[in-house]
Amino acid sequence: MGSAGRHRYGVLLVDLDGTVVDYARTERDALHEVHRRFFRMSRAEFLTAFHAANEPLWAAYREHRITLAELRLERWARMGAPPSVASAFEDALGRNVALFPEARAALRRLSRRFRLALVTDGIAHVQRAKLRRTRIGGFFEQVVIAPEVGLRKPDGALLHHTLDLLAVRARDALMIGDSPVSDGGCAEAAGVDFCWVNRTGAAPWPGIPVRRTVNGLATVR
Repeated sequence: MGSAGRHRYGVLLVDLDGTVVDYARTERDALHEVHRRFFRMSRAEFLTAFHAANEPLWAAYREHRITLAELRLERWARMGAPPSVASAFEDALGRNVALFPEARAALRRLSRRFRLALVTDGIAHVQRAKLRRTRIGGFFEQVVIAPEVGLRKPDGALLHHTLDLLAVRARDALMIGDSPVSDGGCAEAAGVDFCWVNRTGAAPWPGIPVRRTVNGLATVR
């Protein structure tokens, strides 16, 4: 990656969920716990209802139409669940966190060649729990969790804040993430190049400049 497109980077800004953490697996196992404890509908009905509530709320959050505090409660309220389910789900996410198989070795290798910073959105105490459980925080010179600094993806200010902490210029950093909308949009807004971790072979996202596409952290060079 140091020579990707003939551009040398000193810093990699790395997303967490979907990039380092296998969020689909983590969320699946957490939802299984919540379904078993709190809901009587079938698992299929439960999952359909959750995603129907959750995904539009995340879109609204990215667009600054709701806060994260509202999101974490509203998705369960729409399913007729009490606020206590929100805390149960968040605790389960921390307990069930799973890294992608190549992630730890890739971070170890990359940390020897680059300065690494973690830049993640999401509920702060959940993200901190994931870092504690996986013990990957030591690979990163800075850990920036968006709501802790009053920002969110895809705001370019989030990467500007991280770059200021590292005392580096936007041109010397590369954002690595799985979401063209949040990670790619954040990079574009900040004037930072974007490396798309496209594990599913999805089609390119219209309007988001991608410097390089990889299928996992193992192929980041």
